Amino acid sequence: MNISKKIVINLIQDVATPHNNVLIKQFLGRDNVEIKLWYAVSKNERLYQWSQDITHEHLPAVIYGQNLNLSFLYYCLTHSHERFVIVGWMNINTRLLHLLFFFLQRSFNHWTDLPSPTEEGRTLKQKILRRIAYLFLRYSNSKIFGVGKMTLDCFRVWGFPEHRLVNLPIFVNVDEDIHLYRSRRSELHQQFNVPEHGFLLSAGSRLIYEKGYDLLIESISKLTLELREKIKLVIVGSGEELPVLKQQVKSLQLDTQVQFHNWMNISDFKFLIANSDIFFHPARFDSYGGTTLGMALEVVVIGSTGAGAAVDRIEHGINGFLYEPSDTKTLSDHIEKLLNDESARKRIAFAGRVTALKWTPTRGVDILVEHSV
Repeated sequence: MNISKKIVINLIQDVATPHNNVLIKQFLGRDNVEIKLWYAVSKNERLYQWSQDITHEHLPAVIYGQNLNLSFLYYCLTHSHERFVIVGWMNINTRLLHLLFFFLQRSFNHWTDLPSPTEEGRTLKQKILRRIAYLFLRYSNSKIFGVGKMTLDCFRVWGFPEHRLVNLPIFVNVDEDIHLYRSRRSELHQQFNVPEHGFLLSAGSRLIYEKGYDLLIESISKLTLELREKIKLVIVGSGEELPVLKQQVKSLQLDTQVQFHNWMNISDFKFLIANSDIFFHPARFDSYGGTTLGMALEVVVIGSTGAGAAVDRIEHGINGFLYEPSDTKTLSDHIEKLLNDESARKRIAFAGRVTALKWTPTRGVDILVEHSV
């Protein structure tokens, strides 16, 4: 009898995230694959304020810490029969592990979603260290899993060979009961004071400059007065730009149209998106992002060409809309076109849903099993 050997994949991250947990869940019940979870911290409240504990949501995880952990490094070096997927360069342990695997010429996998194509704002020291790190990675015995086309294009520019590059995007659930979400539409409209016969618009992420929410707000100010009075835009998240965005809303006299809401549980965020007429992904630069969530929930998405997931998934005018990040007039035109054409919204939202169904989370497990080393 030919019994295939079980594949053990060690997923080493800095902190648990809801989107990676969607992927992790798909490993459960697979007889030929086992996944082990490693996190530097159990929670990072500076970046995320999830009310629920997601660290051990599907499997017990090991917290290896942000300080040097020799036991963790020893385990990784002595279990050469297992596969290691390192997410980014977040702390001293993952950085050392990259170097050790390089010098030992050990096979490993590097998964990243943020190889920013510019070095704007970096100090000289940071630029030098960054180039050295990617030089080591280029000549290591590693497979590069990039989150979407934008990420992989960066590695191509840096000279990484094509056979080492694999698209492993961020996955979202695509089996949601959309009709159940929408059965509570009137409840949500009441909660956010959406005008009668009006439109609910949504967006959400960390509120930082790169995410482009100031550009989205500017585009709202360019709508006709008649249409502007019919909308409520809810922006979910927190971050350093929040005071600036609130001041912008006030100066543009959009207090009635734009509302900010702190981080939501993922189920509440999905509830909001599923009942939205449009979901926005307006980033100046975002390696991936929320486009996939909007498409999975059958909501029309307008995303910028700076948003990785939008570039990855949207065919302009077919299953969503694309625009240049700083072109707020075109964004405003897209909004008007969609809000004035219900049939177009439904058609494009349905096409987005069809696209989402091609990227089930189980596909992520298949990609890792097939391509990881």
